Amino acid sequence: MEYTVKEFADLAGVSGRTLRYYDQIGILKPARINESGYRIYGSEEVDLLQQILFFANLALS
Repeated sequence: MEYTVKEFADLAGVSGRTLRYYDQIGILKPARINESGYRIYGSEEVDLLQQILFFANLALS
């Protein structure tokens, strides 16, 4: 399954801005960028975001 930023943000309960920030700092890159320039996320990114959010909730940097 593939998700746009909005779909992925809604699914994960975070903002689109958070996803773009994670991309900017290099901790969660999209699976690909489509021909229109949209970030597209896949199942690997879903798993990675779950890990990021888990550790963020533990207050680890």
